[in-house]
Amino acid sequence: MKHTVILSCLLNAILFVNAQNIPNGDFENWRVKDHYKPTGMTATVRNAERTSDAKEGQYALKLSNTYVPNSRGYRSYAFNEDNENGYDGVAFNGEPLSLCFWAKYDLAEGDTARVYAIFREKGTYKGKVDFRFTGKSNNEWLRYSVPIEWTSSRTADSVWINLYSYADYGVDGNGFVIFDDIHFTNLNERQEDIFNHGFEDWQNIGVKYPAGWRTIELVSYERSYSFLYEPTVFNITDSDVFMGENSLLVKNAYSNSSGNLRYGYCYLGTENNDYYTPHFPIDTFKYLQGYYKYLPDGDDTARINLRTWEKGKYKSNDNFYLSAANEWTFFAFPINYYSGTATADSAGLIFYSGKTDSVRGPNSSLYLDNLELVMQPKSLGIHTLDENVSIYPNPFQQNITIESTEANTLDIYNTLGKRIATHKIIQGNNTLDVAELPVGIYYLKTRKQSWTKKVIKQ
Repeated sequence: MKHTVILSCLLNAILFVNAQNIPNGDFENWRVKDHYKPTGMTATVRNAERTSDAKEGQYALKLSNTYVPNSRGYRSYAFNEDNENGYDGVAFNGEPLSLCFWAKYDLAEGDTARVYAIFREKGTYKGKVDFRFTGKSNNEWLRYSVPIEWTSSRTADSVWINLYSYADYGVDGNGFVIFDDIHFTNLNERQEDIFNHGFEDWQNIGVKYPAGWRTIELVSYERSYSFLYEPTVFNITDSDVFMGENSLLVKNAYSNSSGNLRYGYCYLGTENNDYYTPHFPIDTFKYLQGYYKYLPDGDDTARINLRTWEKGKYKSNDNFYLSAANEWTFFAFPINYYSGTATADSAGLIFYSGKTDSVRGPNSSLYLDNLELVMQPKSLGIHTLDENVSIYPNPFQQNITIESTEANTLDIYNTLGKRIATHKIIQGNNTLDVAELPVGIYYLKTRKQSWTKKVIKQ
């Protein structure tokens, strides 16, 4: 992978006086905001959740109502489907007389829960269940057995089951209903179960984000309990990674099925209101540096916004624009303080994948890694080798021996800065088989940043 170095040659490091890593600025640590979806079902994001308050097994499905003054509030629903039948439901085989389920509920006065099922055979309607209930179960599980209204024969090849916390559209108060063990019977004899009838299988489809950062997906979920139409922030773990195991990708995307576009963004913070507030402590550094790759859609431009404060007052507010770069590229931007005597004590940082005044296209993609604040720019260069570490022979042909004082992870880079191999090393002697490497110059770099060594393959 070819690297272009803007302010410093990749192989000739500039020594730096001082530096501070941006919190998780190497994007190695990621988190997930959990959201569990019942496997084989479609459910509302808000108010449909997994609960361990179950009648059978480990889990059950809880649907809630949330009252909101001067609005319809929020109800919840869940229905089963599969890829083949879609809204026709899931495959079903049997001749049941009743649909049975367990329920525990505490519904607001005026609210009505509902169980609605449609049976079909070769797409033709065959029968239904439409059962509603109100009130409270007084913290007890109640079993219901509801007769199926068949049109003629009791044969069906699919069933579509829809569960509601409220039957209509408005919500009269806060309340909930928990469902478990939905099944069918014929003269009290249990019929073949449908998939996930006991709500034991769940998928975590939550929002993934770099630890210590906020993303537009995370903000949307926490504020509105909803997912974006398309994600804008990704954890890169494949060959596009710059260094280590992970890099960050922020991109533009469609905001809805109508084709409206939005830019992606990601900012340092642990709360949604950290967008334009001091977030992490710093000294008065002179440069923001790191590595990026930018693939614009049309004439788009990526942007980095760095702000600093001193005792809550602005000391700088810089916008750095990133032009197109097909390969990982080193950048170092000067921080322009409003005063020559500024002593910044805190900072904030935001990335944008495209122009915020007019989104150009859906595919503008900004990759970022290894962010630092420094006094003088430095690129991926040669650090002093620890005197307690020995590497030989150098030059080498078949093997390299490393005598190390600590366990570590060692990456091998070529002269273009591309990581081409990774090895685990232990305390003591390590022999690496590198016979397959082509003749040339390579750099051995430890993950703990303790040293980087130039070696030559003959």
